[in-house]
Amino acid sequence: MRSSLLLIAFFSSLTLFAQNADIWKNVSTEPADQSKIVTPSPTQLVIIRKALKAREELDVEGCGDEEPDWVDKVLFKELPISETEKALLVEAGAGCARGGQGANGAMWVVRFEGDKVSFLATPEQKFAGWLYSVQPTTSHGLRDLVLGWHMSAAETGLSYFRFDGTSYHSVAAAVLVFDENCAAKIVPDR
Repeated sequence: MRSSLLLIAFFSSLTLFAQNADIWKNVSTEPADQSKIVTPSPTQLVIIRKALKAREELDVEGCGDEEPDWVDKVLFKELPISETEKALLVEAGAGCARGGQGANGAMWVVRFEGDKVSFLATPEQKFAGWLYSVQPTTSHGLRDLVLGWHMSAAETGLSYFRFDGTSYHSVAAAVLVFDENCAAKIVPDR
């Protein structure tokens, strides 16, 4: 009985690894962030900054103590999450919510419905680093997103995010590595 359970667990893990590897087949080894920087309306800026400040302890704990005006430094990019809908990618600016070298930072995906903002992805959901690519594949009508995390000159962590109908969640991880000939390869996590 116990050996049967171990075999089932083993084959289940092989299936999950195969699914994880399949996700990465269509992700380029070249970053493809084509989003453009935008400036929300003054009303939207107030709404977004207020909403970010309300999430401060969930997403960037201690930032308010260290740097109370961190929400004034966030950057905005247009994010094409579907053929018909665009959201905003909000990236932490220089300071406490961004890594020392400036590459990795807290990020949010927000969508406006009238004068209300909803969060589709947050740092609380491990949505952080930098936007690597917007994938053509969709789930529940919204495109999949890949984030990068600078680790070293030869390695970049990758996280694959998929929309579940309510918000984005990480469904797979990999590492983009470069060999001695500078050839890039995506290696899925097991």
